[in-house]
Amino acid sequence: MNRAARDRDDRHPKPVKRIELLEKYPKARLALTIVLILVGVCALGYSLVSFMTADSGWTTIEADSSEASCSDELVFQYYLGAGELSATAEKKAVSALYTELARSAYQLFHTSQGFGGVHNLYYINRHPNEEIEVDDMLYEAFSMLEKYGNRAVYLAPVYVQYDNLFGCHDDVETAAFDPYQNEEITQYFAEVTSFAEDKGAVDVQLLGNNTVRLYVSDAYLRYAAENGFSDYIDFYWMKNAFIVDYIADTMKANGFVMGSVSSYDGFVRNIDSTSDMEYGFNLFDRVGGSVYQAAVMRYRQAMSIVYLRNYPANGSLDWQHYYEFRNGEIRTAYIDVADGYCRSAVNNLVAYSQESGCAEILLQVMPVYIRDYFAPEKLAEPAREGIYSIYCENNQILYNDAALVLTDLYDDGNGVRYRAVYSGN
Repeated sequence: MNRAARDRDDRHPKPVKRIELLEKYPKARLALTIVLILVGVCALGYSLVSFMTADSGWTTIEADSSEASCSDELVFQYYLGAGELSATAEKKAVSALYTELARSAYQLFHTSQGFGGVHNLYYINRHPNEEIEVDDMLYEAFSMLEKYGNRAVYLAPVYVQYDNLFGCHDDVETAAFDPYQNEEITQYFAEVTSFAEDKGAVDVQLLGNNTVRLYVSDAYLRYAAENGFSDYIDFYWMKNAFIVDYIADTMKANGFVMGSVSSYDGFVRNIDSTSDMEYGFNLFDRVGGSVYQAAVMRYRQAMSIVYLRNYPANGSLDWQHYYEFRNGEIRTAYIDVADGYCRSAVNNLVAYSQESGCAEILLQVMPVYIRDYFAPEKLAEPAREGIYSIYCENNQILYNDAALVLTDLYDDGNGVRYRAVYSGN
């Protein structure tokens, strides 16, 4: 999935010069050699024992890198040794399961590659109007999209153009892909979104028993052929919300309940439902060209958090979903299904819940966030279902959860100072 090309270095090391040593004191040299070998063996043994033995407490779990997976976009931290297993045995079990889940999720959401025996998005897109049995995870994801009437998954042809835009290295390149600059792209997006919004043109039909049919009308099939694309569905920037839920829920189902999995693009699932540890989530606010750490959200036990922002903050990966122009304008992956334009009603929005997962939170707040004007009153309905929100405005941190605890409010002593304001439901 990575479009970045690896730089090659064709330089070769200089030949090693061979130096002849005078053989003097051979017995002493032999004894010294034996001692050094013994020291080396002991050191190697100690290193292996240290590597194979895990300490109790928080550690970052790494997925096996021998297979492609989505773990490069995730951080999975786990508190070892709190259960019945030893820390070493628990780390081995958690690492193995995490590796399997990260690999499976990577394959299922892939749109440009097929995998043997895997009916993923790539496979579904290439078999329109056929009944296909899919993995539980994908079926549940499609079911949730249908529940909330979210049609963003059908913007696949639009996402391709944004991928091209985000991959640009200079502003002059962007005009070929940016609807704000290119009338031809604007017209193309208008045509694609007219199909994407219409269930009579394209729709993932849920047939039960994990079976789906990607219905595509004859008119849309012809349009796709004329315009050279074959992808009709893509979770794109939303995929990590579903992946984080998938990993968290499967870990819980297997008895591993002392961890937290998060993605670089703002989806967090803390699955600690047993301890009374306190956790913190940093809240940021963008004002013009500056980003402030406005406060810290404190919470205990299990929590799902969705953090939406209309600016890049993770230098190594955010190029996938953002492009910043020299004049400070920013394009994002938050695309409006109505016309294909990227929109964000507010610079930062954090939504969280102790009952709902990241995907459900996201689908409830997307209509509030991806629009031209911010309507905070529309956050009241999710709040009634236990999905609370935090946003910043005029150096105020506004929240609608009366039980929320905020600490470390920003104050630089020179006029930039944040205060917390309860906005009610």
